[in-house]
Amino acid sequence: MKRFNEFLANKMSIIMSSMWLFWVLSVIIIVAGLMQPPDTPYTFVMFVISAGFQAIALPVLAFVSNIQGDRAEKIAKETHDAVMKELKLMREENAELKTLIVNQKSKK
Repeated sequence: MKRFNEFLANKMSIIMSSMWLFWVLSVIIIVAGLMQPPDTPYTFVMFVISAGFQAIALPVLAFVSNIQGDRAEKIAKETHDAVMKELKLMREENAELKTLIVNQKSKK
């Protein structure tokens, strides 16, 4: 069951963060607003708030979140690569120092 839930969550997050969903929801909301337009300022404001901030903003926020996550992952990878290069250099220096110390001890 856990595997299915992870699969479903992964697919849903892909769908919910797509800009295709944004455009589909935008068209549906505009068509719904044209078919039965709000008749008072209050209902118009409620329509805009509920439609705009709940249905349309969700895919946009998820899309932007994915972009930020990709940037953070790229920075983390670059940092990891730099640290691993530095570690390799440190290990090489350490090995050279051990060799020098052993050589100096054997000369004494």
